[in-house]
Amino acid sequence: MKPKVSVYITNHNYGSYVEQAIQSVLAQSMKDFELIIIDDGSTDDSLNIIKKYEELENVFIIFQKNKGLTVSNNIALKQARAEFIMRLDADDYLEKHALEIMVSVLEKNSNLALVFPDYYLVDENGDIIIQIQRHNFNKDVSLLDQPAHGACTMIRRMVLLELGGYDESFNRQDGYDLWFNIIYDYSVENLNQPLFYYRQHTNNLTKDETKLLETRSKIIAKHAQKKEKQL
Repeated sequence: MKPKVSVYITNHNYGSYVEQAIQSVLAQSMKDFELIIIDDGSTDDSLNIIKKYEELENVFIIFQKNKGLTVSNNIALKQARAEFIMRLDADDYLEKHALEIMVSVLEKNSNLALVFPDYYLVDENGDIIIQIQRHNFNKDVSLLDQPAHGACTMIRRMVLLELGGYDESFNRQDGYDLWFNIIYDYSVENLNQPLFYYRQHTNNLTKDETKLLETRSKIIAKHAQKKEKQL
């Protein structure tokens, strides 16, 4: 029997954090899920930590040479069996009822392609710095100004497949590119409720602001060209 949700964790040298991420999935109030763990060529102690979970029935582990985030996203998409899919970064972790709440919203509205929550920003030790509250999408908000977070956004798997998965020409900002692919043709919803903990530390991929902005510019240019061709 297929699970309701496929959660996947992508890990590269986050041995200090990955166990907390895994445990936060296993401790979910909703149990109808599969967990896919992709270790993307780690050289730290991540492998020893992850291997502890390989005997669990609903956990599937992939060890691979370093291929990057976007390629790993597509590998998880091919592996996933559930109706809904969600990535959890290895340095972040979920609130106990996260899956239950997001699944409930998607099941109540078949027009929604994805749902994403507010979150807590935490430090390296997991201490809360601030609660990040997104704008309420039921009010006057421009969707283009409020992209969903790449991780901890729950998406209908068939929508991702229809879109052809993730664009592997980008090695970061996968959520930003996906956002533009989805909002023109599908409905989305934000939950004004914090459901995961986003860890801020020196090794965050989003810390390199120059590369982040460069990638966002390329994504915007890609979608601008796409819209021009459609006119």
